[in-house]
Amino acid sequence: MSVKLEFVSANVLAGMSRGEKMSYILDHVKEDKILVIEEGMSAVEEGELITATMELVDKKFSGIEVSTLREKSEEGIREKLIRMLGGRTGGLTVIGPSKLVRQIKKDPRHISLLAGEDEEREKSSKRKK
Repeated sequence: MSVKLEFVSANVLAGMSRGEKMSYILDHVKEDKILVIEEGMSAVEEGELITATMELVDKKFSGIEVSTLREKSEEGIREKLIRMLGGRTGGLTVIGPSKLVRQIKKDPRHISLLAGEDEEREKSSKRKK
């Protein structure tokens, strides 16, 4: 099975409300795409995304895996002002369907993701055809 990656610019999500962002992300992940978003999600946003996901879990959609890499930079006046206004200074978020994301490893500098369909699930879907 092939894995679809979609790289999403921060500009795509910038004009959306929080609810629209959640819908955009979940719609794409339900299509078996792994999203790489050009900005880090806040802990609050991650929590809201997981809550929204739990409402959609069924036999066809088993949920999501999410990992955010937040940029740690020098705390200058610019960074403090951006954060006070609710903005972000960088980061990266990776979100994918649980059935494809086998493992996510994260350290402060990078995210490593192993993706692919479970062999047992792949065999059973081939038998059904």
